[in-house]
Amino acid sequence: MELQTERLLLRDYTLDDSAAVHSFASDVRIAEYVEWGPNTADDTREFLELCVAAQRGAIRTNFTLAVTLPSGDPFGSVGLAVDRDRGELGYVIDADHWGRGYATEAAASLLRFGKETLRLRDITATCRPENSASARVLEKIGMLQVGLRRADKLIRGQWRDSLVFSAVSTSDNTGPAQRDRAGSRGTRSHEPSTNIPSGPPAARREPSFE
Repeated sequence: MELQTERLLLRDYTLDDSAAVHSFASDVRIAEYVEWGPNTADDTREFLELCVAAQRGAIRTNFTLAVTLPSGDPFGSVGLAVDRDRGELGYVIDADHWGRGYATEAAASLLRFGKETLRLRDITATCRPENSASARVLEKIGMLQVGLRRADKLIRGQWRDSLVFSAVSTSDNTGPAQRDRAGSRGTRSHEPSTNIPSGPPAARREPSFE
């Protein structure tokens, strides 16, 4: 699977992406706001194996994609975990690429895919209250803050709150994409930093970015 934006290529991961993914998944700056990491080499390998396995499912419910330039290695991850007509969005961008709008561009593209192609009724994302940069990303792509979850995520031995954002479809978009999925509950895979897609062991959990 591939999605193209003005500057980025979002594509399925391969096992050959291990070195590039590990360079940001093992960064303590990335791990500050998310449940996973800093990754060990085994963590990163497990993440990629889970991503590749999800690509082969009869009904795909986990879309964890590498964030790359048209020619280059991954420097981030964006993910959408699907459960029937709902989805959870996540993303993570290498700290050396912060401040360039890449998270906004990648997240907007996958949000559009979830609404228009998968026809999801409600897509949510979470981020830490102190993670103002991630909250701005979610606001920029049109998601609305709808709540606060107390003691929502265990991060480095402490329970942390999460802001909850949502993008709801107000039209009756439920169609084949949803009916085909009706009998199955999606498996989660990564957590947006918001929490992304996207940090690596996200494929174990669900999206998680920053």
